[in-house]
Amino acid sequence: MPKRLKTGTKWFVGLSVAIIVGALLVQPAAFAGIFGMDDYPGGTLTAVFLIDEPNSDAPPRRYEMRIQPGENGYDVTEEVSSPGRPVDEVTTAFGASGGAGAAGSRYEEDDSPNIDLSPLSALDDKNVDIKPDQNYILPDGGRLVTQGTETVAGVEVVMGVFLHSNYPNQRVKMAFADRKTRDLLLFPAFFEREEKGEVKTRIELVEFNYQS
Repeated sequence: MPKRLKTGTKWFVGLSVAIIVGALLVQPAAFAGIFGMDDYPGGTLTAVFLIDEPNSDAPPRRYEMRIQPGENGYDVTEEVSSPGRPVDEVTTAFGASGGAGAAGSRYEEDDSPNIDLSPLSALDDKNVDIKPDQNYILPDGGRLVTQGTETVAGVEVVMGVFLHSNYPNQRVKMAFADRKTRDLLLFPAFFEREEKGEVKTRIELVEFNYQS
């Protein structure tokens, strides 16, 4: 059952826009995958991401999710701080479509379509243990080439590059945490989309705290 929104409030302060989405009930069968959380195992969670479009004049957005036990499940608070950005360009990111919503830039007619990330879902469908220095052939022309391990916001990750045969001018650098941690995160711990060698979108986990 999808998460249900109970209340929501907006504040507009100067050039900053913060959207607080309060009191969401975490229900079973949540949105699993590389983008989106799996069934919540319980406990408290704080995850903070910076979302940047380096070719834009706007400063990075700050996205924070907090989950804590409530009377009838778990209360989820989602906050997006977007200094200097027009109100109609500020979006929250809760749910499996969050990667497109919070990380995507405004689409213009002369833009090329963003690389199709759907082949990555095969890794979760088959419960693949992503390891360093591997070449994963994915459906529909996708391929993931993993590299070494790094630490992002205290989380150990495997770095990798995703390629797609239908988008030869684009590539995505990603960080993969272990499956349990990955299922707690709305975005990958690191995500950077390049087009023709230019970074278009970058998402990075800057704070992570989970207590079961």
